[in-house]
Amino acid sequence: MGIIKSRDQSWTLITYSETATPLPPYEAGYLVGMVENEQRERLITQIDKKYRKVLSIGLQGKIRPIENMYGEINFFIPVMVEETKEETAEVALVTGSLRGIGRAIALELAKNGADIVVNNSKFLPEGEELANEIRKIGRKSTYIPTDISNYQKVEEMVKQIIEEYGKINILINNAGITRDKKLENMGVEMWDQVISTNLTGTFNCTKAVIKQMQKQGGGKIVNISSIVGETGNIGQANYAATKGGIIAFTKTIAKEYAKDKILVNAVAPGFINTKMTETIPPGTIQDIMRQIPLQRFGEPEEVAKLVHFLISDKSNYITGQTFNINGGLFMS
Repeated sequence: MGIIKSRDQSWTLITYSETATPLPPYEAGYLVGMVENEQRERLITQIDKKYRKVLSIGLQGKIRPIENMYGEINFFIPVMVEETKEETAEVALVTGSLRGIGRAIALELAKNGADIVVNNSKFLPEGEELANEIRKIGRKSTYIPTDISNYQKVEEMVKQIIEEYGKINILINNAGITRDKKLENMGVEMWDQVISTNLTGTFNCTKAVIKQMQKQGGGKIVNISSIVGETGNIGQANYAATKGGIIAFTKTIAKEYAKDKILVNAVAPGFINTKMTETIPPGTIQDIMRQIPLQRFGEPEEVAKLVHFLISDKSNYITGQTFNINGGLFMS
């Protein structure tokens, strides 16, 4: 499909279809359409799947070039969306989103039409790199490094998000650290560090966005827990306590704010291929694999797809639940 120069003229949609449709329950990532201008010139374009409900043959629109990993691609934007400047995009804050599961979640939500606020505790080049990658997908993105264990700083971050985007629809509490030792060898500072980031950080971010979500008439919150929050694990008394606490916190906040249409759920991953699991000795990995019915570790993208489901319209009657994604290692 060629890149056109006359982008501001009106184009008419003459046919369209879904493409690259994976197996259920997942949907096509985009649609393909053919458009025609007044000079009877035709052009094949991509169409974001978020416009599916408004598409019809004869629909008027504009062509907008959008940069992605494959270069500059022509997209058809229906005229009514062009006129409203696409102000309907949801805004998601994903904490701890520079690597692993958090990064995969940020990209998955962006690919499905959300604007993303990227976050970690301190400035790193990877933060702006991820924000740029999201912009290339065609979504807005801002990188805001913030220590989420400090409530005042979290309030400042949320205020910045509201000033820039005008709203916040989705919160993904993903940030977490480990400081592993058996209890007898675990220093008080190791306990405090993990509690402050994993559990207090989840409290801080949730508290900071609740009033804004109430004003907006609702929102979605997904808290990333862990299998060890349900099973415990040797050498992880601090980490397991935070992840178990997140599950209890999720249930309570879900009950408190259901009347405000704020849905709160938790996701509890098992062993996922991230930098955190790269440190596990090979012999231990083999022992773990033998206990997992699916005989493999999960991928961050698999967790991200579950999180996307929980913030989508398909989950509007789900709140206060914990979703295990662990290959069958723990079945509650």
